[in-house]
Amino acid sequence: MAEFLAPFAGDQADELAGRLIGRFGSLNRVLSASAAQLNAAAGGHERACAAIAGARRLVEAALDEEFVRAPVDGADPALHHYLRARLAVSETERLHVVYCDAAQGYLADETVAVGDAARIEARARPLIERALALGAAGFLLAHNHPSGVCRPSADDIAATRRLREITEALEITLVDHLIVTRRSIYSMRAGGCL
Repeated sequence: MAEFLAPFAGDQADELAGRLIGRFGSLNRVLSASAAQLNAAAGGHERACAAIAGARRLVEAALDEEFVRAPVDGADPALHHYLRARLAVSETERLHVVYCDAAQGYLADETVAVGDAARIEARARPLIERALALGAAGFLLAHNHPSGVCRPSADDIAATRRLREITEALEITLVDHLIVTRRSIYSMRAGGCL
């Protein structure tokens, strides 16, 4: 990391790299930090923070290339990698949706709700409205568990089943619901929770 920061921080690159890793705990968390968090931790190294943000966008674009070409499938390793990069390091729960066409081809993806460290409140209506606006025939849900527990809660299962019932009535398929942590991903479909 110090080598990457050297063009922006000069001979302070080693100290800055150590400070960022010390503050965030890992390179992955440094890459996932917001601009405000980076600037607060970097103390006066705005160009280095801008470079880190640029590197994050570059990594995200590379991950996008991998998974948008394949069918939307809860078991796809490229999708797992993409979702881990987007969700696993967040300190708050986030619900992410990947929309697909009738052949499960990728249409779009976005984070639709952000909660706190232990819970997320997601409404079905905006998700369904977005699916209809895109002409989506299906979607895959994914949300992270900052606790690191890679199993759905009773609330996760109940909410997912309720959403599946609503979307089936509208002829929209819930492809899967994945629980994402830093170490693993749990498929609610494979686990029999759908």
